[in-house]
Amino acid sequence: MSETNKKRCTVLLPSGPHFERLFDEVLQHAINKTALVPSRLYWNASSPTPIHIFIDQIEQAEALVADISEHTNEIWFAVGCAVALGKPLCLISSEVESNLPLGIQHLPHISYPVDASSNDYIELQHNISAQLSAVMPQANTTQPEPRLHTPLLPPSPTSESSDDLSSYEVIAMTILDHKASKTGLSPRDLGLEMRACNAAPLTSHAMNALKRRRFIETKPVQISEGNELYLSENLFITRAGQDWLSRNGKKATPQHTPIRSRARFVISR
Repeated sequence: MSETNKKRCTVLLPSGPHFERLFDEVLQHAINKTALVPSRLYWNASSPTPIHIFIDQIEQAEALVADISEHTNEIWFAVGCAVALGKPLCLISSEVESNLPLGIQHLPHISYPVDASSNDYIELQHNISAQLSAVMPQANTTQPEPRLHTPLLPPSPTSESSDDLSSYEVIAMTILDHKASKTGLSPRDLGLEMRACNAAPLTSHAMNALKRRRFIETKPVQISEGNELYLSENLFITRAGQDWLSRNGKKATPQHTPIRSRARFVISR
């Protein structure tokens, strides 16, 4: 496939030599591994890009990677556009999660140290590739033509109904079953529990994989944080997920203690 025919992944970074190095040493390679072409989206304060061009570039991209470390207005605008357009999104940040705005703390993002070493960059590259691969729509692979006189077999069941879960998917399902309250469990709390199991970087991958299998679902819940309220897309195990847990002996006992929820109520869809 020629370079012009490949699908683009738009990249938004603050300005500065640190972010130039980040793009050259990490992001380009991570994005190329997913068969996408990295494309920087630049802006100039003295001569800003017209808003419709800015939005068009995001709309035409297959996915978006954004570094939200410096809370740049243009990057927040682009992230909002990507969310509104339903674009696959990969957020990275050198800030601790508690310093992020409440409105996006529930979104999965990848952290890296401010003074990142070469090993940190290697890990970051791997995590970005894994995140993009998890959130990208599954491409339809070309099926070989059937041989002559060979009857066509009925399609095999999809992986969504398979009992063959990966280890990190089992960890996430077990945590949800043991820790969720009646108002579910926030992605942030799931990430904290996954961190205790040394599987924090795989949280978003597990969430997306289990959603594709229809073992979990999200519902909007209103959360209280001090004097502020915000919506969180909390996680809930579906009936299919409960059945899987029962079949595989992973179901929690009645004595399990859920995480105390800050949710006021679940908003009906």
